[in-house]
Amino acid sequence: MRAARRWGGDPLTPFLLLTVGALAIAAYGHVLTWALVGGLAGYTLSGSV
Repeated sequence: MRAARRWGGDPLTPFLLLTVGALAIAAYGHVLTWALVGGLAGYTLSGSV
């Protein structure tokens, strides 16, 4: 438990998490963009708007 608390309090942890998140978004950004556009188009075409 102490090791997890020490690792969670490390100032480098948020930086590493943000870096990994940014790399994942950069790798899958086009997929997420088309998923969002498709979802919005479906929502609009369903008459919900």
